[in-house]
Amino acid sequence: MKENIKQITMDFIENRDIIKKAVKMESTYIYPVAANVFCAAGVKADEDKLKECKKIIKKNAGFASYLKGNVMTVLAAKLCVSPDPEAQFKKVMDIYGILKEHFSRSEYLAMLATLLAEKTTTEEAERIAARGRALYDMMKKEHPILTSSEDNVMAGFMALSEKNDKQLIDDAESCYDLLRKEFSDKNAMQTVSHILAMTDGAPEEKVDRMVRMFDMFKKAGRKFGKHEELPMLAAISVIEADEKELVDTAVEIDDLLSEQKGYGTLSLSKRIRLMHAAMLTADLYNDYDNALAAVSASAIAIIAANEAAMYAAIAVSASASNNAN
Repeated sequence: MKENIKQITMDFIENRDIIKKAVKMESTYIYPVAANVFCAAGVKADEDKLKECKKIIKKNAGFASYLKGNVMTVLAAKLCVSPDPEAQFKKVMDIYGILKEHFSRSEYLAMLATLLAEKTTTEEAERIAARGRALYDMMKKEHPILTSSEDNVMAGFMALSEKNDKQLIDDAESCYDLLRKEFSDKNAMQTVSHILAMTDGAPEEKVDRMVRMFDMFKKAGRKFGKHEELPMLAAISVIEADEKELVDTAVEIDDLLSEQKGYGTLSLSKRIRLMHAAMLTADLYNDYDNALAAVSASAIAIIAANEAAMYAAIAVSASASNNAN
C-alpha cells in the first residue's frame, strides 16, 4: 500500500503540472480536481490531447454555454480519458439538453451532464433527469432556502440509487439532523446528508463513523475542514475498510503533498490539501468502472463526493472571478 500511496501522489502532482502547461490562467482550485480525473482513471495526463479536447468543447458548445465555463477544464480532462472524445462530448451535450428540460441552466447542471454521460445512456438520462427533478423538489420542500442549483448534482446522483425517493429523502433528513449536532455549515451538511443517504446502513451508524474519523484526523494533528471539504470526509467514511487505515492513508498522502510545490505556506491551505489527500485515498480504495451496473451504492456516493469537491472548486473560482471584476 505504501508504494501505491507514493505512486498516486506523484501521479497527481505530475498530472496537475501537465494540465497547467496545457491550460493557462486557470484557477488554482480547478487544476487539482482535473488532475484527479486522470488519477481516478489510472492514466497519465496528455498535454496535446487535453488541448484537443478543449478545442472540441469550444467548437461544439453553444455561445455562452455553461459547458465552456469554469467546468471546461475538468470536462476536457474527462473527455481525455474517454475512448472517443468527440462522441463523448456529443453525448454530454445531448444529456445537457435533456437536463435543461427539467432544471434551470447553470455550471452545476453542465457538470451533472458530464457525470451522467459517464454513468448512463442518453435514453436512460431522461428517466434519471425526471427522477432527479422530483428528488430536488422534495429537497426544496424540506429546505426551501438552503436548496439551490448546486443541489442538482446530488439530486442527479441520488436518482441512480436503488432506494426509492422517500427512503432517500428520509435518510438524508435523519443524517442532516444528526450532523447538526457536530457541524454548523448548513450547505456542507446538506451535501453530506445526500451522500450518506445513498449508502446502506442506519443514519446513526453512518454519521457516527464519519464523526469518529473526523476526531481521528484531529488526534493525528490534522484538522479536517468543516465547510466545502466536509463531503470528501463523508466519501472516505463510506469506504468499506478499516477507519484507522483510511485515516492513516490520507495522513500519509497529506505528508507527501506538503512537500510539493503548490501546497506550501503561500499556496493552497492545509484544509484544501487534506481534502485532496482524502480525494486520492478514495481513488486508492475504489476500483469502479464506467458501467452503471457495476457501480455500488458506496462507489456512487464516493463519486458524488468527488464531484462535490469539483463544484466547491467551481464556486470558489466563480467567487474569486467576481471579486476580481
